[in-house]
Amino acid sequence: MQAFAFSLVPNRADVEDIMQEALAALWEKFADYDPERPFLPWANRFVYRQVQMHRRKHAIRQKYMFSEETLEQLAGDEPISAIREEAMSHALDQCLTKLSDSQRNLVNQRYLAKGSLQDLAKESGRNVDALYKSLERIRNRLYDCIHHRLAQEGFGT
Repeated sequence: MQAFAFSLVPNRADVEDIMQEALAALWEKFADYDPERPFLPWANRFVYRQVQMHRRKHAIRQKYMFSEETLEQLAGDEPISAIREEAMSHALDQCLTKLSDSQRNLVNQRYLAKGSLQDLAKESGRNVDALYKSLERIRNRLYDCIHHRLAQEGFGT
């Protein structure tokens, strides 16, 4: 999903914001997912919607390389096979188990609960910037772990 976001938005900071919002929306709607259909194209729709909202919110269309029509076309593509999708899901599950209990708890609170990062900061007594940095480190660790596992299983990154 993150690679898809980077294909639509070249700025890493924007992609991180988009991914946080997309993952939160994805978790909220996960009960609507039909397991008979490929997961990644369904999940990428959430990323695509967040890219659109981000573009409208920041009114910086000229910063992006693609027109709205091209973005729609890219969002409709399903380039990743179901086998790789399953491998990615399995890798994520394995990588999540490598996190400490507090890191997993933070991920669950951020992406499974409906609260904002500001709400989470209030509940935990930490400041928003510290939580954001912690989540960024955890996401990077998960990203590296997933890519390492996929490479071990013969999937290119």
